[in-house]
Amino acid sequence: MSQIFLFLAVTEEPNKKRAVSEHYMPELLTPEEKALGILVDSIPQPERFPNKRAELFYNTDTQELFYEYFEMEPMPPTPEQIMQNLQNELNTVKEETQQLKLAIAESAEAQQQDKVENQLAIAEVAELIASKEAL
Repeated sequence: MSQIFLFLAVTEEPNKKRAVSEHYMPELLTPEEKALGILVDSIPQPERFPNKRAELFYNTDTQELFYEYFEMEPMPPTPEQIMQNLQNELNTVKEETQQLKLAIAESAEAQQQDKVENQLAIAEVAELIASKEAL
């Protein structure tokens, strides 16, 4: 089995380095390049956690590889998702507008009915007054 070369980057912790890249033909590397990392027989597989990304690290004291898990930033919506969201919002606004138009029409109809009823009531009162004056 061939070895894998891991290029390592310095971290804030003195005994911890982050693996930044893998090279599967380490025999092609120069001595200067080999000084920037380590040779390993295999790379452990990271565990899978929802909404987390794994980063590979190397402990220089124990000479062990390990993963740390970090929250992933949510992916920005795609243009198709943006268009679909806008279409959904537009459909909602159209539906609400239609409901408002119906409510306004019903209100106008009720107002017209109230106006007619008021006019009839006024006519009845006028008739009563006229009939009392005639007596």
